[in-house]
Amino acid sequence: MSLVIQLERFEGPLGLLLHLIRREEMDIFDINIHEITRQYLDFIKSMKKLDLENAGDFVSMAASLIQIKSKMLLPQYNEDGEEIEQEDPRKELVAKLLEYQKYQDAAHRLYDRPLVGRDVYLRGERMDLESEEEGEIIVEDNALFALISAYRAAIRGMKKGIHKVSEALQSISERILEIKDRLVVGRMLGFFEFIDGEKRGEARSSQVLVTFISLLELAKMGFVSLFQADDKSEIRIEAKHMVDGDVISTVEDYDNAHASEVAMHILEEAEAEHEVPIDLEAAAEKLMEEASAEVIQQQEDELADAATDEEILAEEMKLDEEDRQRGHELGEELGEEIFLPVEAMEPTQDGEL
Repeated sequence: MSLVIQLERFEGPLGLLLHLIRREEMDIFDINIHEITRQYLDFIKSMKKLDLENAGDFVSMAASLIQIKSKMLLPQYNEDGEEIEQEDPRKELVAKLLEYQKYQDAAHRLYDRPLVGRDVYLRGERMDLESEEEGEIIVEDNALFALISAYRAAIRGMKKGIHKVSEALQSISERILEIKDRLVVGRMLGFFEFIDGEKRGEARSSQVLVTFISLLELAKMGFVSLFQADDKSEIRIEAKHMVDGDVISTVEDYDNAHASEVAMHILEEAEAEHEVPIDLEAAAEKLMEEASAEVIQQQEDELADAATDEEILAEEMKLDEEDRQRGHELGEELGEEIFLPVEAMEPTQDGEL
């Protein structure tokens, strides 16, 4: 499905071109290609703020105008080198504009005609309503009190709805802008130094979560390093480089992927499961454990990438030697010899077992 750009006075590239010609009061059969091309390109540049990702027709029309302009500026020569009279390169464009103007005028005439549902309305079909026989109305003495009692019972049976108003979750890009002002290259900071409030209990769970995700994003991009002595200790952050302005455009892609909605969904699920406010201490410890596992995995991946073939072979031989030593010790304890599998035997330099 092609994208249709519809504005107040025109839609599509031909509509724009016809609008510019009418505005400059040009003769459609004698278009000033130089002036109309300049105005067309200026208008295309001013439309960058619109979503023109699929509007290739506008760019194609601009290329056609430039091609017509070049044909009018460059003369044509025959094989003998004599200048020949060429066909007006604007002829095809004028034919398209006249055809477009014809359909545009027809559309306006149709629009001016009365429309069903807007200017005129159909009468509709008549319906014969069959009247029912009037029944006898029985009025009880306690009817009013019975109605009041039924109303009160219905009200008591209704659950009272509690309307919750939650604060909008801060975006990752906004939080990184706040964090980068506290980072100093070479200085180690604790995780809770980035949390507002003197005590951990004063921090909101949403702020802890957004701060943690923001630090992970900075670590992934190489601006900070994350350390943790054990799974119960506080995460330590060390700035490796100053956060520049380009990082914001990268993080905005994360925000566009609904990161705030995902974080809010995690908080809502946790609160709905326990039906109590989230324990910030436990939530922070859980986040630290996940961060520690990620940092350890990252370090292992870096070591694996940096190791050479000789180092890997030496490490395998060391492990085989340790397995063989443990087998001998176990055999001495059991009073019998333990035979190792062929894979555990140390290879020779020629690669033979």
